[in-house]
Amino acid sequence: MEPILQCKNLTKVFPGKVALSGVNLEIGRGRIVGLLGPNGSGKSTLIKMCNGLLTPTNGELFIDGNTPGIETKRIVSYLPERTYLNDWMTVRNLVDFFDDF
Repeated sequence: MEPILQCKNLTKVFPGKVALSGVNLEIGRGRIVGLLGPNGSGKSTLIKMCNGLLTPTNGELFIDGNTPGIETKRIVSYLPERTYLNDWMTVRNLVDFFDDF
């Protein structure tokens, strides 16, 4: 059975900061997994890449055999601790922003 999450040499680099470096990970179906680590260790970066908010610098990421996108949004959710919406956004801006969900 194909894993629900698969990372192959996954890397994410921001200007001046390597957030993830060569992560190899497989999570099987029906598992509950917690990501533990100090602030800045890449937990949120990995989750944001899983739901398509960020793209990898290098490597591959598969959710249920698919790269993150419209198809995988049915099975991946993300609720940030803080809002990432801008105060200037109108309701129309928000509807457009979340349209593909």
